[in-house]
Amino acid sequence: MTCETLLETLEDLPGEAPLVFSTDQGDIGDGYHVTELKLAHVTGIDCGARLSNWTEATLQLLDGEGGGHMQAGKFAAILKQSMARVTGLGSVPLQVEFDHGNRGKRIYQLATPELRDGRIVVALRNTRAHCKPALDMAMASGTSAGCCGANAAAASGCCQ
Repeated sequence: MTCETLLETLEDLPGEAPLVFSTDQGDIGDGYHVTELKLAHVTGIDCGARLSNWTEATLQLLDGEGGGHMQAGKFAAILKQSMARVTGLGSVPLQVEFDHGNRGKRIYQLATPELRDGRIVVALRNTRAHCKPALDMAMASGTSAGCCGANAAAASGCCQ
């Protein structure tokens, strides 16, 4: 999901409907706050000593403690303004930083917003770490590969 696809989906839904982000632990607290939308250009090196570059966007949410959930139209306006001011923000993969009770910061992937019982719900899915060389090897071979196992290490240079 990108900011552009999120905005396009929201524009097809009722703007006055409350927008609720939801994890396996429950809904974001009403009165939540969009603290930041950021664009990052990342250079990384994986466990196979391969360099890679990518760009990603992050939506940071602060859990709320009352006052009602933000209307989808207001959130859409925040997205529009942010994309207009930060070149490239709309077209790259978007992730969410959030944790219930603001106890920390977890990274989530967004599902497509859905209208449910008069609310627009955006499910946030947990993310996890992964080994890029093992994933690449698995995709190339059509099989699953465990990170840093004998086959992954030998074939991909993983963990060397």
